[in-house]
Amino acid sequence: MNRVINYLRNSRAELGRVTWPTRSEVFQSTQATLVFVLLTVAFLLVADKTLGSLIGLIT
Repeated sequence: MNRVINYLRNSRAELGRVTWPTRSEVFQSTQATLVFVLLTVAFLLVADKTLGSLIGLIT
């Protein structure tokens, strides 16, 4: 039981040493992620439609 309590104490102490991002940093990271996801979706949509059309022409 002492090992569990020691682990929990060490975990809590480690969380206190973490440098947490600011609200602004989280917002900027979220925006960058959403832009990247939307660009990836757009690319895959165009690639899918283009390849589908090319395959339609071949068959």
